[in-house]
Amino acid sequence: MASAPRLLKIFLASPSDVVEEREALARLVRDINDVLAFLTPEKRLSLELVRYETHSFPDLGAPQQVINRQIPLDYDIFIGLMWRRCGTPTETNPSGTVEEFRRASEKRKQGQLPRIMFYFCEQLIPIPDDEELQQLAEVVKFRKELASLGLTSTYPTHGECAEHVRGDLLRAIRDILQQESAGAAIDVLMERPGSLDVAAQSEILKLAAEYEETRRTMTSGSARTRRMTAIFSRMKAKAASMLPFAEDLKKSDSAGQRLAAIAALQMFPKAEHMEWLAERLDNPEVEKPFVGYQAAVAILEAVRALPPTECAQLRTSIQRAKTLARKMAGDPGREQVLQLAEEERSRKCSADH
Repeated sequence: MASAPRLLKIFLASPSDVVEEREALARLVRDINDVLAFLTPEKRLSLELVRYETHSFPDLGAPQQVINRQIPLDYDIFIGLMWRRCGTPTETNPSGTVEEFRRASEKRKQGQLPRIMFYFCEQLIPIPDDEELQQLAEVVKFRKELASLGLTSTYPTHGECAEHVRGDLLRAIRDILQQESAGAAIDVLMERPGSLDVAAQSEILKLAAEYEETRRTMTSGSARTRRMTAIFSRMKAKAASMLPFAEDLKKSDSAGQRLAAIAALQMFPKAEHMEWLAERLDNPEVEKPFVGYQAAVAILEAVRALPPTECAQLRTSIQRAKTLARKMAGDPGREQVLQLAEEERSRKCSADH
């Protein structure tokens, strides 16, 4: 028997300097719809990309007010993109993109949706003029805000955006459908191999070595953190290929390889890994702050993905991670992410109290 139709809405927010990415994500959504229609037609599942170009029209009022009025907060997934521009200021926020993000965040606090993903392009920026410099400063400020929420992802160039968004998008769709007992509809697209891909293993080990080289050779600071974040985003893009040897990565003496394991667990959370993730917060005795931060984000992703039957394990792991995170004063990012994880767990597991 065919399932009832299910339309998942994906809202795309960005300033005007990432047009190539906006078009690439439109193609990605069309491609996913084509595959779903071919492989699982009985599920009657489809995606709709919601964006101002196609879902709003000229009307009276300030531009952002018009968009807010015409595009309701009924979408399932929010995707945000930024490069060197923050966007046009609104009456209440630095830009329309920031305002759209904050509206989505407020809606998220009321339940499980929308799932929120935000990406920053790492492509080199030409020398900016005064106006562009002000825009860039707003981007940097906003990026710091998102880092405290565990929402900072990157992609290397304009042309590689869709490749880096694809896995996160499919996982978000899978998580939403699993909550509705329909998760199998998307599993076919998640590329979870059952055997080891030697070429993929080699690439992942190179990324692990690159992370360690970056930490060793670059001075501590924002530039190094951005570089390590970019490496981690590339690890996440290869997460499915890491699953067959995730246990080996977890046990490795290499910090880079343990970071690769965390990348896989952010994308494919499992309850049995929660204790190990919590122990990554034991700074500085066990892991460096960046590794601990990404482990905290993996715990947050587990809260979003795992079923309510795992609420007890989630609570235990979050509390353990928070205790360890307090051992390193002056680095609040991990504690903020874990606090967000606890808030989301409380909403998800209200019957557990």
